[in-house]
Amino acid sequence: MSDCYLTLEEVKLNTSYKTYITNFFSYTKSRHRIQYLYDENDDVHSVELYEIIDRKVDPDTNELFVHAEFEFEDHEDMDDFLHKPLYFREPEWFCDLTNEEIVQLDCIFEQYEPVLGPLIERNNISIFMDGTVQINDKIYHLSKPKIYDFFDEIRINLGSEKTYRPLLCGECSSRYTLHLKSGKVIKYSGDYALCDGTPYGCKRYTKLIVDDLIKQVYESD
Repeated sequence: MSDCYLTLEEVKLNTSYKTYITNFFSYTKSRHRIQYLYDENDDVHSVELYEIIDRKVDPDTNELFVHAEFEFEDHEDMDDFLHKPLYFREPEWFCDLTNEEIVQLDCIFEQYEPVLGPLIERNNISIFMDGTVQINDKIYHLSKPKIYDFFDEIRINLGSEKTYRPLLCGECSSRYTLHLKSGKVIKYSGDYALCDGTPYGCKRYTKLIVDDLIKQVYESD
């Protein structure tokens, strides 16, 4: 997880509350929600509203310049922090896959009884670029075009400029391991559902994408 630094440059008074204007650079193109800003003493300032006014991507460095407005919870007066360094943390799950190629995805899905009950079911799934799909101890094969489409959707949802933020899928405890052609291995855990860019919901979360592929596996068997 990396830190991004900014300074509050000016303030607008909107009747009963203040809006602070800032500019900052990010090394990812994710449109994630910034919930907290930290000052030099690592004190937390909770963000009520974060609105992007403008976004520009440097085509050579892939660096993102953001012009944004912040409003703070409980109308916190941040005038003392004008022109002083603040920072926010990039989300732990984010890794820019815009120019990456996925060659293998491993998934573990665990289903439990409600309210911290016992484990009902565990499925270990591995999906390979050559069309091989392993579900627990059984091996299946799908056409390469289907696998390419699958990995492309996963890549777009996990880490491209369309990414908005992770949401909980609420169905299973999920763990994902991505193997990239570059040699990187990226792990995600929890119930992360990775969005298609829609701020108020996510219909195509990760487990649903995998479930759809597994359905095709069983239908073609």
